[in-house]
Amino acid sequence: MRVSIKTGAPAASQKVGGGAAPASTGPVGAAVPADAFSVSNGAHFIAVARARLDAIPDVRQDKVEAIRARIDADAYNPDGEAVADGLVREHMPARQEP
Repeated sequence: MRVSIKTGAPAASQKVGGGAAPASTGPVGAAVPADAFSVSNGAHFIAVARARLDAIPDVRQDKVEAIRARIDADAYNPDGEAVADGLVREHMPARQEP
């Protein structure tokens, strides 16, 4: 991570995590430079994606309720072989063609 110190001079930067603090070179009573940091595009993308994923519920309640209603009405009869085939396909590694 890099921290940039914004002053009237060209951008000065210092690595965070070790080393001595920069010595003050300005006159006494000069304005203290403001600290700043920047986040890489990749880190920003991950943060935005994580925030959007957190907004999606873990359970799609509307689908759960629809299936529950069909079960209660004795109208839910899934094909056992199709369910088993789907589970096997989901958990088997993809076959690569020679």
